[in-house]
Amino acid sequence: MTTTDFLGGHLALAGDDDPVLPAYVAKLRASVPRVTKRLGQLAGERTEAELALWGQRFAALDDESAHRLLSHPVFPYLWRQLMLAAQRKDADFIRTWSTHFARFVALPHATGPAADPTDPAGTDVPLAAPVTEVRFPQTRHHLVFDTPVHRLVIREDGDGTVRDGAAAVPASYIHGAGDPRLGNARRVRRPVIAGTDIEIDNAGPFVARHFTSMNSHEPQPGYPRADLAVREVGADDITDLSRAFALIEEVWPELATEIRSYTRLVVPYASEFHSSFTEAILMGAVFVSEAAQPFSATHYTAEHLLHESSHLRLMLLLELDPLVTVAEGATFNSPVRKDPRPLWGMLMAVHAFARITAFHRRAYDRTGREIHRELTRQNADLLAKGLDEIEGEPTAEFTEAGRALWAQMRAETERALR
Repeated sequence: MTTTDFLGGHLALAGDDDPVLPAYVAKLRASVPRVTKRLGQLAGERTEAELALWGQRFAALDDESAHRLLSHPVFPYLWRQLMLAAQRKDADFIRTWSTHFARFVALPHATGPAADPTDPAGTDVPLAAPVTEVRFPQTRHHLVFDTPVHRLVIREDGDGTVRDGAAAVPASYIHGAGDPRLGNARRVRRPVIAGTDIEIDNAGPFVARHFTSMNSHEPQPGYPRADLAVREVGADDITDLSRAFALIEEVWPELATEIRSYTRLVVPYASEFHSSFTEAILMGAVFVSEAAQPFSATHYTAEHLLHESSHLRLMLLLELDPLVTVAEGATFNSPVRKDPRPLWGMLMAVHAFARITAFHRRAYDRTGREIHRELTRQNADLLAKGLDEIEGEPTAEFTEAGRALWAQMRAETERALR
């Protein structure tokens, strides 16, 4: 396989046999035995034994189940926190957070080939502390209990009743079978973008934790401190986000297909100035706010979704092919940022500008709305400036895939600005 195979279609669109996301998942999957072994060595015999058990159960998962788990943004976030804890030898943190790994594996294990459905003991779902909410990344549903539980078992005869802090529920119930209420348990179905499996959710504990971390950082020169906050997600948000995705699908179905593959979660958040972002540590999540425009501004929300979703594939593609290399320490003046940008940030920007330009061009051809023609030209101008800035770096060298992508991006500017 050549590096141009990794590039994919026009403007690096993922094709039917996209190798980029599978390569990322395979790398993450291969790390699990090594990381769990190291975590167990640091956290003590009990945690070591538990991680060995859940590591074996993880290894027994079929490819589809493993892919669905590893490609969900909560997994790389958890994995990063555990590896950081290993670096600082924080045994207490490892003991607590390793239970999340077990919880993530529990549901696919309980329904997988390695499970024994006749085992009356069922599958224990480790919980670090008594909780009233239990989430599973492989399904749209999570469980809310009337009273805290410190032990949860997945067992087909479970009735959801909390007894002495313990409860049992069937796997089929977690997946959506039967009435949402079972004993003391209530199954909550998280919303999705219409016609997709892309969840719309911001209530997971990892999201709030990440917001706190981002808000604690010193701001970049010329920018205010981050003010990210969890906000309520209402019916209008779901409708507006779904309408925006539908526009993408209408005018550029191949891009919509890529978004379905790479984006597992859309996270609406509140901020006074921060409009949207993605994070490598939460690969598969797209964060959007109404700081600049309301979600009801369909053309703008569609632009946000495709902009941030495009970053996801490019981040993983750059792990396989750098596209462009420059001398260490080289920085660039971005047409939309006040601070000097590294090459990585500039590549993210120009690739997004190229796709946004192509999207609005297609949308104008399809709808005839003047706003799309205006935005085509605006983004093509930003794209041209970004390409010029990178090309002006004396040490810039392009790979074969980089040259191919560059030609496609240049063609977008010429088509829009002629």
